[in-house]
Amino acid sequence: MKCYLCGNENISKRNGKVRDNNEIDILECEECGLVFLSKFCTNEKFYIDNKMNDLSFFQHSKRIDFQNNGKQTLLNNYIETLSKDKEEAIKFRLKFVKEQIIAKNILDFGSGRAEFLILAKEYAKTVSGVEIEQQVEKIYENNNIKLYRDLDDINLIEGEGYDIITAFHVIEHLHDPIGILKRLSFKLKDNGKIIIEVPNANDALLTIFQNKSYQNFIYWSPHLYYFNTHTLSMIAKKAGLHVDFIKCIQRYSISNNLYWLANGLPAGQKHWGKFIDNPILQNAYEQTLASLGATDTLIAQFSKI
Repeated sequence: MKCYLCGNENISKRNGKVRDNNEIDILECEECGLVFLSKFCTNEKFYIDNKMNDLSFFQHSKRIDFQNNGKQTLLNNYIETLSKDKEEAIKFRLKFVKEQIIAKNILDFGSGRAEFLILAKEYAKTVSGVEIEQQVEKIYENNNIKLYRDLDDINLIEGEGYDIITAFHVIEHLHDPIGILKRLSFKLKDNGKIIIEVPNANDALLTIFQNKSYQNFIYWSPHLYYFNTHTLSMIAKKAGLHVDFIKCIQRYSISNNLYWLANGLPAGQKHWGKFIDNPILQNAYEQTLASLGATDTLIAQFSKI
């Protein structure tokens, strides 16, 4: 097997399990550091049907901050729990890009249920989304947001294009992220930017603390690739883009990480956050992890060359 990114055949197996498929291994290129799955099991239909919201996927989670009172209640409660978590993430993303999107034309690739775009409408000149999930169309209609089902559906005349294209936790799902980044770059204005967010392959719980429970939890079959700052920079350059910056962001709090280390379970912020987490401590923890390239999340900005 060759590395998708650098073509090297020196591939090792990484510690951990793919939580929803024991037949898949986690591999790491010894040359460039790209982390990827040994087998890709997702396809376009998987996302059209939104299989990530199936009960079978939720049952692989170890979260205990909801009541299990039957399958449908489990599904509904879990969706509600994830929605609350996602709401906080989307607010953070808006805060991160707000100054850049004012009076600009925005395209969100893999825009899901338009949560980010609904908030961004208040600041941007125009907002549009690319999303293949079948059941979301009404959401876009109700919020007067343009929905494309494929990048090829976006027909631009010469001189047109988007100022900002975002892709939040999308690139790691793609079979060919370099090819998609190239296609996205064709939709940019000459001075346009692509902003992406991905999980960090060098997350401290995976690499520094080497927490076995976390290693057996965080990998799952829809996430085909895991990038660090080096490999994220490499895919941008291979797509013909300039790397403006790659920032190390710690989304989850210190209470979350401590709970993993103590109990081997997620959602520690729900249990310990009130008496451990505070802005000063969180900022110091994030800065320390960032200096090591070991935060849980990376946010990058690429521009057209």
